Amino acid sequence: MSESELAVIKPESLKTYIWLQCFDGSIQQVEEEVAMFCPMICREIVKNGTGSSKNHAIVLPERVSPASLSLILDYCRFHQVPGRSNKERKSFDEKFVRIDTEKLCKLASAALGLQLRPLVDLTCGALARIIGGKTPDEVRDIFHLPDDLTEEEKLEPLKNINDDPTIRLLNRLYAKKRKELQERQKLKDVQTQEEQKDERSLDELLCFINGDGGSRGGKAAKNKRKNKRRKDQAKNPAKTNSEPVNKGDVEDPFDDAELDDGLDPAMREEIDREVADFAMKLNLVWPERMRLDQDQRMESHVGAR
Repeated sequence: MSESELAVIKPESLKTYIWLQCFDGSIQQVEEEVAMFCPMICREIVKNGTGSSKNHAIVLPERVSPASLSLILDYCRFHQVPGRSNKERKSFDEKFVRIDTEKLCKLASAALGLQLRPLVDLTCGALARIIGGKTPDEVRDIFHLPDDLTEEEKLEPLKNINDDPTIRLLNRLYAKKRKELQERQKLKDVQTQEEQKDERSLDELLCFINGDGGSRGGKAAKNKRKNKRRKDQAKNPAKTNSEPVNKGDVEDPFDDAELDDGLDPAMREEIDREVADFAMKLNLVWPERMRLDQDQRMESHVGAR
């Protein structure tokens, strides 16, 4: 141990102590000459006279946790000793900042709160070396930061003060990506507008699921036309008899699906099935019958000649 270090080491009986209180309420007793190395603590002792007892402890900023304070005091104990060479101080500083990134960030914040400028520069320089050459995503991973940027914000053009060709090309790429993003958004908006909202009631949906959803609209239209014809006939009965009847307007008694004929439902279903079968057979043989009828007419016409 050098003479300079022996000169600053005082017997325990001659040392004076001050009291420091962290934001969590914990109180630490620290050598005054070590604590005075921090400008903020030094000002509190000199101007306000605090820290002389446990009941009048110096309250530290919220950012100074007990763990960070312990590291700062270790830093002050080393650097407040006079006579150390620059090589020794540099070697100590390099080892001092070899801690995990989270602790390093908290240490930098605490040093700033205590206005300890040399330690602020040391920790910030270490953080700058950590993030140097890293992409934004890599920096977020290192510091466990959430990705709260939107796609548009990520594609914002970069400032190119020195007219760097790399940044210029990157901004062109960003502009192209922004345009593609806007076109996709426009297409999405158009598709959203084209989507039709289903405003059918619960009963209508149930009818559709059960297979008779398409018949309700047809029944309603037929009933509406029949009611209109009845009203017109009640107003002008003579006009109705004199006017030619449109074939499409002729009321078909068998076209009313709601006609109550007094039949048993099972028998009605069987009759409907037979009618459907007959109609299908008629549709199948009708072209053949038409062809035969046409051939017979041609033969009779030829024989008459």
